[in-house]
Amino acid sequence: MEKRLKRVLMVLCLVTLSMPNVFAQEFTDLKAKQLGKNINIEYAIVGENIGQQFMVSPSFSTDGGKSFLEMKSVSGYVGNNVHGGKNQVVIWNVLNDLASLHGDVVFKLKGKTTITKPLEDNFSDFVFKLVSLHHTEDNQLELVLNITNNGKARELKLINGLITITDFNRKTYDAQRGKLGEVVGSQRYSTPQRPFKTGESVKALFTFDRIPSDLNRVMKLSIGAEILTFSTFGLDNLEISAVQFQDFSVSSTPTISMTQTASKEFEKTISASLNIQKPEPKVDNADVKPPSISILSPEGISLVGNEATRGRPYCRISTGLDDRSSRSIGDDRGVTVLEESLYVKGTATDESGIFEVVVNGRNASMLPDSEFEVTVPLKLGRNDIVIRSMDIYENSVEHKFIVHRKDSPNQKVSSDTEELDLIFDAPRTPKYYALIVGVNEYPDAGISTLQNPVRDAAMLAKTLAEGYTFEAGNISFLKNPTRGQLIDELDRLTRTISKNDNLLIFYAGHGYFDSETEFGYWLPSDASASSTGNWMANSQLKDYVAAIKSKHTLLIADACFGGSIFKERKAFADATNELNKVFDKKSRKAMTSGALTEVPDESVFIKNLVKQLQVNTLDYLSAEELFSSFKTTVMNSSTTVPQYGDIKGAGDEGGDFVFVRK
Repeated sequence: MEKRLKRVLMVLCLVTLSMPNVFAQEFTDLKAKQLGKNINIEYAIVGENIGQQFMVSPSFSTDGGKSFLEMKSVSGYVGNNVHGGKNQVVIWNVLNDLASLHGDVVFKLKGKTTITKPLEDNFSDFVFKLVSLHHTEDNQLELVLNITNNGKARELKLINGLITITDFNRKTYDAQRGKLGEVVGSQRYSTPQRPFKTGESVKALFTFDRIPSDLNRVMKLSIGAEILTFSTFGLDNLEISAVQFQDFSVSSTPTISMTQTASKEFEKTISASLNIQKPEPKVDNADVKPPSISILSPEGISLVGNEATRGRPYCRISTGLDDRSSRSIGDDRGVTVLEESLYVKGTATDESGIFEVVVNGRNASMLPDSEFEVTVPLKLGRNDIVIRSMDIYENSVEHKFIVHRKDSPNQKVSSDTEELDLIFDAPRTPKYYALIVGVNEYPDAGISTLQNPVRDAAMLAKTLAEGYTFEAGNISFLKNPTRGQLIDELDRLTRTISKNDNLLIFYAGHGYFDSETEFGYWLPSDASASSTGNWMANSQLKDYVAAIKSKHTLLIADACFGGSIFKERKAFADATNELNKVFDKKSRKAMTSGALTEVPDESVFIKNLVKQLQVNTLDYLSAEELFSSFKTTVMNSSTTVPQYGDIKGAGDEGGDFVFVRK
C-alpha cells in the first residue's frame, strides 16, 4: 500500500511539472487615473498560460472598501475574452452612471479564467504550434515546436539567426542551434531544411545561449521561415514569412503542452482621489493648454519640441556634416553616459491635472509636487529620450533630449538608426507612396451621407506631404471615388511601386461587416444599399496588399472593419525591435479605428493620428509606436477600440512601416 501511494505521488509530481502553473495569475501595475469625465484603470495580468483568457469585472467603493458597486458604462479590456499581458485599460464613463464622484474612491478588479486555446500560427498551410519555451540548467532557453504541413508536399527551411526572442527591455536574442526533425543545424546561421509530406508533423527544437536566469516573460517570439516548392525543373516557388507569438510567460521546466488551464478567481484594489461632477465645463472655458515639462535629472538638459528644426540643436553644423549621418556619429551637446540605463526625473505641471507621463513608451511614476520618475534602458550610441505628457482634458505635449551611451569615455559609437540615416541620405532613397481615400457622398438614398471623411483624408495627406518623406506627386488623393476608380488606382500602384518602396493606404468612409458571412467591405461612392456589386471587399483589398511589391505597406482604415483580416494574435505589448531591424524586414500591417462596430462620422481616431504625426519629435517613427501613442486617447473619447496588427496572408515578415520626417 505504501509503495503504491508513493507511485501515485510520483505520477502527480510529474504531471505538475509538465504543466504550466495554473494558479499564478494575478493583477499587477494597477493604476487609477482621471481623464476628463472618465476614469482609466490600467492593469496587467501576469502568470497566465499560453492562450488563456479572462473575464475582468470592475467595481468601486466610496466607503473605504466596505461595499462595492458595479461600474456599468465601461469599455476597453473588460468583460469576457480578455487576454493576459501588459498595457490593459478599463475606461469608465462616470457621469453616465452617477451624478458625481468625488473624494477618495477604492477601485477593485476581479479576474476569472475562461477558456484557453493552443498557441499556434499558420503560414501557407504550415501550422506552427508552440509546445514549450523553458529554461535549462546551463543558462539557456529551449524552444520546442510541433510543425504540421496541411498543404501539398514541400520543403521547410528554418534559419537559426531569424529565430529570435525579444524581452520587455527590447533586447533580442537569436537561436544558436536548431533541429528540424532529424536535420540538425549546429551553427548560428545554419538553415535546417527538411521535406514535408502532406499531413506530416515534425518536432523542431532551438536553443538560445546566455539568457538571463530571471527572464520569465517574452514580449515577442519570431520564427523566420522559408517554404520551397520544387518541380521537375528545379525551384518552382519560394515563400518567406515570420511566424510570431506575443507576450507570454517562460517556464522553469519543459512543458508537454502550453494549453492547460484551470479555473481561478483573483482580484486587486487601488485607491484614488477624484473630483468628477456635473455640469461639465463649458466649451469656451475648457482647458486647451498642454502641460509643461522640465527635467531635473540628468541636470542641465534643454528639451527640444516639435517646433525645432529636425536634428538641431544637437547636430554639428559644418560643411558636409548637416545630414543624418552626422547625427548618428554623435555631438557635443548631448549627454554622454556609460551606464546601460538612465534615471529620468522631472516635473509635469498643468492647471487641470496630469493624466500621464510616458518616457520612451514607459509610464513614469508620479511623485508629490508634480514630479515624475522613470528608468529607461539605453542602447549603445545615440538614444532619443522622448517624453510625452497629457492632462486630464487630453491636451498633450511631446519633447525630447538626446543621450549618447558608450562603453568607455573615448569610444566612438553610432546610433542604431545609422543604417537608416545612410539609406535616406543616399542619392536614391526609398520612395514613399500614399493612396488617400475619403468618401462623403453616397447618392443611394439607403446610405447616409457623411460630413467629415474627405476633410479628414485631406488633413492626413497635407501632414504627410509637409512633415514626412512623401513627395506630393506620390500622394494620390481620391475624393468620393467609385469602386472602379479605386480599383484603377490600386492597379496603377501595382505597376508603379517597386520592392524598395513603401505604401500607405488610407480609407475614411462607410464600412460594413456581415456577421453571417464574416465578410467585411468598404463602400465607395457608387455603392448600393441593396447590392454588394459595387462594394469593395476586404478580401480583395488584402489581395492587392499582397500583390503590390512594396517593402512596407501600412493600411489605415477609419471605418468599421472586418477583424478577421488580422492574424489571430495579440497586438504588441511594448515597443518594437531596433528600427533598422524592423525596417529591413518586409511588413504588411493594418491600423483601424474599430473592429466590427460602427465608427462615428466625427473621427477621434484620425484627429489623434494626425495630431501625433504633427507633434512627433522622432526622426524615424514606427507605425506600432504611432499607434501606441494615441490608442488610449481614442478609447477614452469614443466607443471604438482601435486595432493594430499583421494582415493575414499578405506576406508580412515581421517588419514595420517607418515614417521618416523631413
